[in-house]
Amino acid sequence: MKNQHTRHLIKVLSLSAITLALSACGSNSSENSSIMPETTTPETAKLPSVLIGAVSAISSSSITVNQRELPAASAEIEIDGVNGNLSQLQVGMIVEAETNGAQVTEIDYDPNFKGPVLIENGMASIAGVILEGFDSTLVNNGDLVEVSGFNSAFNTLTVTYQQAITNSLTELEVEGVITQLDTQLRTFQLGNITINYQQAEVDGLISNGQFVEVEGIMQAQQLIASEVDAERQNGFDDNIDTELNGKITFINNNSTLMTINGQWQVSLTEQTRYEDGTVNDLVVGALVEIEALYQQQSDLFMAQEVDFESGSSDSTTINKEFSVAGVASFNEGIVTINNYQFTLSNQTVFDDGLTQATINGQFLELEGIITDDINIVSEVELMDANDSLSLTGYVITQSEQSRLWGYVSEDNSLNAYADQYAEVECELVSGNQVRACRLDD
Repeated sequence: MKNQHTRHLIKVLSLSAITLALSACGSNSSENSSIMPETTTPETAKLPSVLIGAVSAISSSSITVNQRELPAASAEIEIDGVNGNLSQLQVGMIVEAETNGAQVTEIDYDPNFKGPVLIENGMASIAGVILEGFDSTLVNNGDLVEVSGFNSAFNTLTVTYQQAITNSLTELEVEGVITQLDTQLRTFQLGNITINYQQAEVDGLISNGQFVEVEGIMQAQQLIASEVDAERQNGFDDNIDTELNGKITFINNNSTLMTINGQWQVSLTEQTRYEDGTVNDLVVGALVEIEALYQQQSDLFMAQEVDFESGSSDSTTINKEFSVAGVASFNEGIVTINNYQFTLSNQTVFDDGLTQATINGQFLELEGIITDDINIVSEVELMDANDSLSLTGYVITQSEQSRLWGYVSEDNSLNAYADQYAEVECELVSGNQVRACRLDD
């Protein structure tokens, strides 16, 4: 199974490597100098120990990654788990390049997807993940393709490289959020793909709403899995300096926790510094670069600095966030509040010393993402029932009453937001009765 930090855009740098790499950039005043260093790396400059990004150029003796031209004549090359050579790499592939400070020693490439593409209403997707920038002009619906890129939303991948797969027996690699799990037949759905895991090696918990990576072979309209990975631990050393690049795909109500590229949970503190923006600019879809210390125990990245980058653009799909509070019941990965179900995943962060074993019957606040009609929980916190309720979601009309997550306003204050997606604060009366609902500032 692919290494997590290889598959996604994360550069792991030692503190000394960061310092030396920055000093090598000099004071270049070109348009791109504030974002990336110059293309040519002087022979005397010490390279970062690890660089991860898209290949933009290749020669017989070098490779350019993140606009750095890297000496790579003697590098060991691994392409999708197989030994290769420099000439087999292609522009657009997301690679991990390890260096000894002077030249590249190893280059690894693993695709994000190898699977059947679904083309519907002019939009391409694999396993329910929308492919932005995918060229479908030479591809038919159902064709096998290889795709490399970076996650720009929870279920959206920005494609930087694609290639047709002509061998139908090629081992495929897909990822996504489980739906329609059948534990008796041992099948589930990833988007439009049926996964049969009867003979698979399974790592971690399989449940609806869980994000998994799957390897296997297509047979008779099913992907027969050989491996299913639901663990998703980052696996870095404790307190290692990291640099994360990508889009915010979740931010909680008090701006203390966010998710980058639908993958990395980042903790924000009073000590976090902000460049080219403020904490108020932390919104879903914003493009950021984050310097952080990885915390092994919590599996969180503690942000030291957040740099807002230009070039942010709306994704084809921006997942809606939700917030709900109330007395929770818990069973087999599902939290229920007011008869609404909220799914815990392998990325859910538990605050206030909570665990899955201690949340049943507690008054909780849940925040997360609504995707494919599944409410996936990003954060779980204890809450005082006397505090105002923060409720974010779709206000529906039922029996001539407006309701939000099962709450009904006794003073009809929810009526102003009927049939809308709204973020409100309400005062709890009792049970599922609230009052004084107003837009949350």
